[in-house]
Order: sequence, then structure tokens, then C-alpha cells
Amino acid sequence: MSEPEKEAPILEAETRLRRGIRYSHRTGLYAALVVAIATIVFLILLIAQNTRRIKVDYVFGSTQARLIWLVIISSITGWVLGIVTSFLVRRRTRWRRPT
Repeated sequence: MSEPEKEAPILEAETRLRRGIRYSHRTGLYAALVVAIATIVFLILLIAQNTRRIKVDYVFGSTQARLIWLVIISSITGWVLGIVTSFLVRRRTRWRRPT
């Protein structure tokens, strides 16, 4: 007995919609890459410009710190608080299925 011959898959023509989706996804990736590179360059320039020491006053005292560390810590804290806030808002406003 001979094995049945495998038929070659029939290739369908790509529709305009599918091609547009494929190209827009690629464009989005390039845009994200450009934004990431611009952000890295901005952070490097920010670090280079803010190296001086400043006085930081607390409730019970004061200290000297580099300005860039205050900027970085404030940025990370704001980013984390933004993520937590969006998570909580999404969790409290999502549609719940009736049981």
C-alpha cells in the first residue's frame, strides 16, 4: 500500500484588514521602541544635570542628599502608586456576573 499523497496547503490571499492589522502592530512596536530610547536618553541627561547635593528637611531632622536620588525615588513611588490605583479602580468598577 502506498501512503496517501499530502496535499499542499492552499494559501488564501491576505485581506486588507489583516494586512493593516499586521502593519499597525509592527508600527506600534517601533513607536514603543522609539519612546523607550527617548526615555533612556532623557534619564541619562536628567542624572547628568542633577548631581548637586541639597538639604532635605524631615519632621524630626534634616539630611543632605543628591537631587537625582530624590527625583528617582519620587518617580518610582509615583509609578507604583499609579499602578496600584489603576488596579484598585479596575477591580472595583469591573462588571460582575450575576450568580
